[in-house]
Amino acid sequence: MKVRDIMSRPIITEDENTAVTKVTEDMEELGIGSVVITSEGKPTGIITERDVALKVLLKDKRGSEVKAKEIMSSPLVLIESEALEDEACKLAARKRIKRIPVVENGVLIGIISIRDLLTRKPEYVKDFYF
Repeated sequence: MKVRDIMSRPIITEDENTAVTKVTEDMEELGIGSVVITSEGKPTGIITERDVALKVLLKDKRGSEVKAKEIMSSPLVLIESEALEDEACKLAARKRIKRIPVVENGVLIGIISIRDLLTRKPEYVKDFYF
């Protein structure tokens, strides 16, 4: 199966200059665990709940004073929508990441998580956790 068939959409994005407080408010409101960060409309990084916890809360910073670009994980690892789910599993395991934004002709169209992948292919769990 192709990545586009199992990815989540729509993809939620925020500009790199957005305050982390706004990013986390949107994550909470939408019930999501990550947001892709853009610069001039192009994806450049990703912020996850873990990024907020480790780079803002643990460092005792004020989220309203921290911009998304300061804590985003970058460079962003992307995958083409036509890639096979096996390729996505291998990429996520090799890069040790849990979410991969999906692009089609250079345009961001969705996101795929290891949960999406392991739900369909539980045999890949060994690649992620052992």
